[in-house]
Amino acid sequence: MSTNTKTLLKGYCKYVYYAGAGNFWFENVHQESIYYKIYHLVSFSIYFTMIFLENLAAIFGNFPEVEKKSAIMFSAIHDIILIKMFFMLYYKRSIKKLNYEMVCVMQDKEEEFIMRKQKRKVVWGILFYVLTVYLSLTAYGVESLRKAIVEETPFYTVVTYFPGYYDESVIASVFRVFFYMTWLYMMLPMISVDCMPIIHLIIMAYKFVTLCRYYQRIRKRFEWNLTIMSNEDAAKILMVECIEGIKIHQKLMFLVEEIHRIFGIIMSLQVCESSAVAVLLLLRLALSPHLNLTNAFMTYSFVGSLFFLLALNLWNAGEITYQALLLSNSMFFCGWHLCEMNGQSYNDIRRIVLVGCGQAQKPLILKAFGIQDLSYTTFVSVARMTYSIFAVFYQRREGK
Repeated sequence: MSTNTKTLLKGYCKYVYYAGAGNFWFENVHQESIYYKIYHLVSFSIYFTMIFLENLAAIFGNFPEVEKKSAIMFSAIHDIILIKMFFMLYYKRSIKKLNYEMVCVMQDKEEEFIMRKQKRKVVWGILFYVLTVYLSLTAYGVESLRKAIVEETPFYTVVTYFPGYYDESVIASVFRVFFYMTWLYMMLPMISVDCMPIIHLIIMAYKFVTLCRYYQRIRKRFEWNLTIMSNEDAAKILMVECIEGIKIHQKLMFLVEEIHRIFGIIMSLQVCESSAVAVLLLLRLALSPHLNLTNAFMTYSFVGSLFFLLALNLWNAGEITYQALLLSNSMFFCGWHLCEMNGQSYNDIRRIVLVGCGQAQKPLILKAFGIQDLSYTTFVSVARMTYSIFAVFYQRREGK
């Protein structure tokens, strides 16, 4: 099977469907039957109930300090994730239409080796993120089990209002294990929400790479045409191909705006979630006098997964900006300067190239909440800020 945008998006939509989030593919390949809708309703009802109990625990729960802080942190995280899931479901029709547009644009100009790079970046990025997430969740389970055996404390991973902390009955233990298993399964639709913008950002970046290579091929074809036909005929072909490239560029800019409209809030919330929670976790490290191996691994893996997700969003958004800026050079060197300067075709192609270059030189920047750029620089700034806060509190602890 060939590697292209359609197979990549279709495969990801298949994962989203089996995760219970619904069919986001524009074709009715995965039908949302009555049984699927029941599965979707039941699973999301369980997720919502667990998150509701987390919020009650954070506000009203009577727990020791460690569990109380975990309840506050996870209730905030899961509330944000629930909002992101709501927005993804709200824009379901728009996402289907966006998938269709992204599959159709430049479908006949995709190159196999570029598509392999695109697929490799998507697959390895998502797999590594999933691995870090489940490593941290496993560490939470192992640490809770260790404390239950060694310190004889209740088995707590997700801290919920029910059952109570001091309830040691069998039913309470069953519910705690059930909520942990629910948490593990709940991460599947959560990951699908987190990675939905990322896969679209990566594909859009490679769309601009493909368009740059299209202009490079135009240049080579024009040079060849000059050897087998008149300058006037070769220039007319070049002009037609340049106009097509400009139309494609306008379509890509429209798709980037659609990605920002549909996924803008999700990506903005992700920036807030990753940076804020990473600060809280690192503060926990800085203020704790000592951490055992599983506790430290649990915290570091969780911080790592949050920062990696933030990096996937900001790096790939920044990659779109970078690849879009490279397009003006490819347009300018499409071969128009090789035309005879005394002909009408030269004047026509020159005007077309100037218009295209002018459009391509406008920075294509995605923003969080319409304020903060989603870029490499923003990721570095967030990482520095987080580490600075950690370093300050760590030094204060060491100075005591």
